[in-house]
Amino acid sequence: MNKSRGFLAVAITAALFSSHSSIAFADVTPSPAPTAPIDSFKAAQEQYKKDRDLYIAALRDRELKLRTINTTFKSSVDKAASDAKTAMLSATTPEQKNSINAARRAAVAAAIVARENAIADLGAVPTPPAQPIKPQKAAPFGSNEQKGKQKR
Repeated sequence: MNKSRGFLAVAITAALFSSHSSIAFADVTPSPAPTAPIDSFKAAQEQYKKDRDLYIAALRDRELKLRTINTTFKSSVDKAASDAKTAMLSATTPEQKNSINAARRAAVAAAIVARENAIADLGAVPTPPAQPIKPQKAAPFGSNEQKGKQKR
C-alpha cells in the first residue's frame, strides 16, 4: 500500500508539472526600474538646490538694498538734527525756536515717508523654495519587530 501511495504521489506531481509548464515561463518584457522615484527625487533635489541658491541671492540683494535705504534714512535724519542744532544757536525768540523744531520734525517725517516708500518698492520678501520629500523605502518584512527582546 505504501508503494501505491508513493507511485500515486509521483504520478500526480508529474501530471501537475507537465500540464502547467507553459505558465512557469517569465514574461519577456522587463518591468520598470524600481529606481524611478529615486531618480525623480534626485532631479527635484538638484532643482531645489538651484532654486535655493537663487533665493539666497535674492535675499542678499534685498538686504543690501535695505541697508542702503536705512543708511540714506539715517543720514537724512542726522542732517535734519544737525541743521536744527546749528539754527538753534542763532535763534533768540521762541517763535524762531518753534519754527526750527517744526522744520526738523517735517524733515524727519519726509525721511520716514521716503524710507517707507523705498521699502514698499522693494516688493515682498522672496519665498523660500519647497524642499522635495524623499520617497519612503519599503521596509523589509518583519523589520518593525523587536529582535532579540522578549515581549512583556
